[in-house]
Order: sequence, then structure tokens, then C-alpha cells
Amino acid sequence: MTATGSAATTGPDIAQSALIVVDMQNDFVGEGGYFDRVAKKYPELAVDREFLASTIPNIQRLIAGFRTAGRPVVYVQSVLEPDFSDAHFPYWFLPDDPGPIESRFIVKGTWGSEIISELKPEPGETVVIKKGFNGFHQTPLESVLRQRGVTTCVMTGVTTCVCVSSTTRAGVERDFKMVFTSDGTAEVHREWHEAELSAMNWAIADVKTSDEVLELVKSISEGAQG
Repeated sequence: MTATGSAATTGPDIAQSALIVVDMQNDFVGEGGYFDRVAKKYPELAVDREFLASTIPNIQRLIAGFRTAGRPVVYVQSVLEPDFSDAHFPYWFLPDDPGPIESRFIVKGTWGSEIISELKPEPGETVVIKKGFNGFHQTPLESVLRQRGVTTCVMTGVTTCVCVSSTTRAGVERDFKMVFTSDGTAEVHREWHEAELSAMNWAIADVKTSDEVLELVKSISEGAQG
């Protein structure tokens, strides 16, 4: 978003940034995960699991770039108790008949709740567990970022309109500068994704492609060498 008026504003500071990876878990993006099962069982819902999974290679590249530049990669992961008693979701998101533990959504200890194998955290990288949409709500995410001197969050993951958006908006409220990757995020419907990108770019965050972010990250390493 471009600032207007006489007040000067500063943009994202990539040298003080962290990459935030939201909900890249088997139940969200994996073949055989919850969203995949819903897409197959209820085709009328038109859940685009392939679009959700299309974020994986771009996030892989971003993770590699941030690690090379020595900048933090922080994972935000949704994990719930089997009876959903700790869920912060609105009540209408909770299944009336959750079924066997193995088939439930993001339940602790299940394959579905695990971060996908392609994006596994490295030893020493932080994984923040959340119980609702907003990665900052009742989690240590803010303190983790403050302790690392982070002022800018580069947002990736799923889904665009829900958990990534909620976390991004919460970051703004905590005075972080937010970058929203247009091809490192996805939604169950592409048109919802595109609409949310417009809203983000209008008032919330700097919307950039993964290539644009990687160019900025590259400048950190080049600056250190210079």
C-alpha cells in the first residue's frame, strides 16, 4: 500500500525479517489429508486442494533463501486435542461427529496435524502451536520475534483468507511490518485468494511474489559480503 499525505512511512526491513510459515500441514495441503478428503467427498464444495499444495515449491525456495541469509524461519502449526475442547475456532467450524481420531482435523499426534515432509523445520527452528486462526493469539509468537529483533514478517502458508490473513492483521496491530507473498499463500477457492490479496495490498501488507522477496533476501547476503 502506498502512503499518502505528508507523514513519511518506512517499508519492510528485510534485514530484520522472519519468514512465517502458517499451517503447512498434511490436513491442509497433503494428499489424503482432511481438505483432500473433503474435496473428494463433497465435490460440490469445489475445494481446490491442488491450489493449496501449489504453494509448496515457492515456500521451499523462500525457506532456503532465509536460511542462507541467516534470517529466522518460524513455523505456526494448528494442533488440537481429540475432543476439540481447546479449539479457538467459531463453534460452527467444529464437526458434530468427529469420527475416529485418525480422520479428525489437525488432532495432536495424527499424521494430518504434522507439518508436511517437504517443509520440515530444521533443528533449532521455532514451531509455534496455535489453537485458532490467529498465530499471535495466546501463543509465544510475538515474544519469539521480539527476542530475535524481528520487525518485518514475511507471510506464507494457508489459507489466505483465514489463518494467514488473521495472523497478518494481528501482526500489524503489534506494529510489525508485514509482507504477504502472493504465490506462497493459497485458499480453497482461487477467487477468494485473489480478493484477499487485493484487500491486503490496499490496507494491511506489502504484497510481493516469492521471487520479489528472494531478491530482497539476496541483498542481505550481498550486503554482508560487501
